[in-house]
Amino acid sequence: MRPAPASSRGKSTLTPFFPALGEADALVTPHPLYFTLGLNAAERQECYRALFRERLPDAFIEARRSATNSSWVIGDDAFKRRIAKGAKRRAEPLPRGRPPARPADKRQLNLL
Repeated sequence: MRPAPASSRGKSTLTPFFPALGEADALVTPHPLYFTLGLNAAERQECYRALFRERLPDAFIEARRSATNSSWVIGDDAFKRRIAKGAKRRAEPLPRGRPPARPADKRQLNLL
């Protein structure tokens, strides 16, 4: 990307916005749903910060990290099947280890 001409530097056509603290950020604009979080800026900021106060469980974070790093799909089985069908590839890893042994066919004659 080319730098902006000196005459236009510091002049942004974007509305400055940063939801958690209400600070200006020319790269971020509010989503329409953000305005439903409160009647005024202070209420919206407090409600937005509250969304992130609780720490996500480590297992939740690790599952997402592992799937992302391995390019696997995150979701329920029906979602994974739809993605696998559309992408024409597996959406999750195969089970680890050897497949279980099949039971012996009782119709087969044992000659030994």
